[in-house]
Amino acid sequence: MYILDLPESGGDTIFADQVQAYKRLSPSFQERLHGLKAQYAGPDGGRGGICRREPVVVEHPIVRTHPVTGDKALYITKGSCKGIVGWKKEESDMLLGFLNNHTAGGQDFQVRVKWKKGTVVVWDNRVTAHSSILDWETGERRHLARITPQAEKPIETPFVDMGRG
Repeated sequence: MYILDLPESGGDTIFADQVQAYKRLSPSFQERLHGLKAQYAGPDGGRGGICRREPVVVEHPIVRTHPVTGDKALYITKGSCKGIVGWKKEESDMLLGFLNNHTAGGQDFQVRVKWKKGTVVVWDNRVTAHSSILDWETGERRHLARITPQAEKPIETPFVDMGRG
């Protein structure tokens, strides 16, 4: 991600390590998450702009396995995760809310990037969540460029209890 325009102050981005977020859950809770899939879709309507096409909806596991390291990580995003497949909306909202709050509250596995001209950030999107901080009201523009590879399908491997055995 590369910053093009930024407000005089504010507009930072938080990055969270989803491997650590997963590891902080109890083994029993980790096991319960395995096998669950969620539906993901892009933003609805482009923030009031013209909607040129319907969002693409896909299903991915809530816990994914990194194809290189083998690490397990939560794979949820607050903005695009629409619900858990096969669950009632209320049930899904409760679990996804808990997982999003768990990630947001893990300040010891987060980093905050304060943008300035020329800042470039590269991260592994398979195991990292990110969110902008909307903390400026000056009308200034915050514009970033981002390149995202699109060829990999998230995978999940069987649950292995690393804490009890």
